[in-house]
Amino acid sequence: MPTQPETPKPEIHPDFPTGRSPGAIGGAQPKLLLNRRADGMYESPQRSPEELLHRYTIADDIVGQLVSYFQRKKREFPEWSDEKNLERIRLALIKKAAEGKWTFTVEEQDWIMARLHERCHETQTNNPMESRQE
Repeated sequence: MPTQPETPKPEIHPDFPTGRSPGAIGGAQPKLLLNRRADGMYESPQRSPEELLHRYTIADDIVGQLVSYFQRKKREFPEWSDEKNLERIRLALIKKAAEGKWTFTVEEQDWIMARLHERCHETQTNNPMESRQE
């Protein structure tokens, strides 16, 4: 009986922030959620591998969407510098996170912007004529 090939599990980019997952339990006396380390010290729990993969997948998808957005704005407003476009995107990302529309941590926002900058640079390097089209 033939078996279906396993779908490869996506790898998390090595620079993606793993972050801690701080939490508390409410009530008359709120309690912090902490893990005890082998040395007896306490720390905030880490994200599970599944949660980390989920957050990475969402962040990486947003980067892909923002690359397309960056390229479209570059065509629509050729007088804008790349840095101006990236700064506008950064401010919008911060605003959406502050409003609770996107739940990215500050570290994840920084990673998204660094990855966006990297991917936009790769696109221009791989297609130097792109900026001259239209």
